[in-house]
Amino acid sequence: MTIKSDKIFSIEVLKTRLIDYFLLIGAVFASLVFVNGRYPFGEISFDLFNFFDLVYIVLLFGVLLFRNSLSLQFKTGLIIVTIYAAYLADMYQNGLYSTLEIIVVMIPFLAILVYELKWAVVLFLIVITSYIAIAYGYLNGYITDDASHPSQLVTYKWINNGIIFSIVSSIIALLVRKLSQSLIEIIDQQDQSYKILVQQDQELKQNIEEKKVLLQEIHHRVKNNLAVVSGLLDLQSSLAPDDFSKSTLKLSTNRILSISKVHELLYQSEAVSRIHFKKYVQELADIILDSFNKNGLDIKLELDINIHYLNVNHGVPVGIILNELLTNSLKHGFNKPQDCYKIEISAIEEDDYFDITYQDNGSGVGKPDPNKKPGLGKTLIDSLLSQIEAEYHLETVDMYQMSFRFPKELT
Repeated sequence: MTIKSDKIFSIEVLKTRLIDYFLLIGAVFASLVFVNGRYPFGEISFDLFNFFDLVYIVLLFGVLLFRNSLSLQFKTGLIIVTIYAAYLADMYQNGLYSTLEIIVVMIPFLAILVYELKWAVVLFLIVITSYIAIAYGYLNGYITDDASHPSQLVTYKWINNGIIFSIVSSIIALLVRKLSQSLIEIIDQQDQSYKILVQQDQELKQNIEEKKVLLQEIHHRVKNNLAVVSGLLDLQSSLAPDDFSKSTLKLSTNRILSISKVHELLYQSEAVSRIHFKKYVQELADIILDSFNKNGLDIKLELDINIHYLNVNHGVPVGIILNELLTNSLKHGFNKPQDCYKIEISAIEEDDYFDITYQDNGSGVGKPDPNKKPGLGKTLIDSLLSQIEAEYHLETVDMYQMSFRFPKELT
């Protein structure tokens, strides 16, 4: 996985999301309270306070609607102003029976979350001062005549509510400040770890790219060296004194070319550890047919390759096996006239195994002589099948068919 260079986490992002959620919940809650307070709707008295309540709700939804274009500080300020104004209006109307006295603790919560400590203290003092002023107005009859001669119990309730409000607000503010500082420390640590990961990722990608170039260069040089060897064998073949020697040298040349073709495809591939199998089989078959089809037979090659890639540990042995089978078909299978000449190669990928089938419609192979030593080609095929841990099945009556199956992961 590639690590992006942009910073993923930040305390500002977390605060912004929290404020946006707070906006949504606050707007919905305020709407429900507004509607519930005026139910049933048959007799609705719309006074100045109702108008202000409606303005607050519209303001909250407006801020929510344009939240992405507003700064965190501005959104928080509007929320605080809305809560404060609603609190003042409700306290002025209901006094000790105010229902918004509880939510006003959100003012120090929001202030300490977004602003500096000094501004949070100023907002807290403003709220406390407003509470004291309203309490004074009620207790001295400036707001309502019913409180011109307050009892000691009423005075105690105002003082008690103020103290509880101050304590709860202070505790919430301190907890939020502590939480905010802890989050900042955690995010700073994550940011440092993230920068280290980004640097390590860049170094790793650079190392992988360097190794990839190095492997491509190695495959290129191996391919060139094998091309030199095959060229020398071709030259030696032209100087051979008899057909048997020429044929033997040509077989060796093609075996080397089958290995060289693997390294050529690895050099050209983006993935330097695997080859495109269908392309490899097609190009290898073209080389063999061009080399050994001296009689100009019209040979139809049918490929049904459903294996996309083979790694180099499989590619070289399978390539040499197919090289031997193609060569045998041209030299021994198609040694008699027939209506058509056909070679079929199919390959499928099934669970944890590869299945490859090679078949020609030649004359087949007679029963082997137990007293005769097997040829180099058969010995080579048996050795390579064992190398890739393959199981195989052979049919040689009026045709030649070899099916072999080998695991994707060698033990």
